[in-house]
Amino acid sequence: MNMDKDNRINEIMNSLEGIQRAKAPRDGFAKIEQALSEKNRQLTPLGPSTPNWIKVAAVVALLICPNIWAASSFFKSFTSSNTTNDAYPQLINDFNLYAYE
Repeated sequence: MNMDKDNRINEIMNSLEGIQRAKAPRDGFAKIEQALSEKNRQLTPLGPSTPNWIKVAAVVALLICPNIWAASSFFKSFTSSNTTNDAYPQLINDFNLYAYE
């Protein structure tokens, strides 16, 4: 099996005899640079369609609104939990909890 691979490799390498190397055009690199600079010039004039301050305001609003909602819901639950604490003394008295303290 190893001999078949070696023969195949030698056959392929021998088939490359007489082939000339490809030569790049002399001004090929300059043409590529020119094409890239033309594309960059076409992309540069496109400015933002909206002013930057509107984008900043949108990001600030997206960050602040959830925080305000979370704080308000926290304080609502905090105040509602304080009103339910009034029922605990009655439960303690009814079931004689902490009677030995």
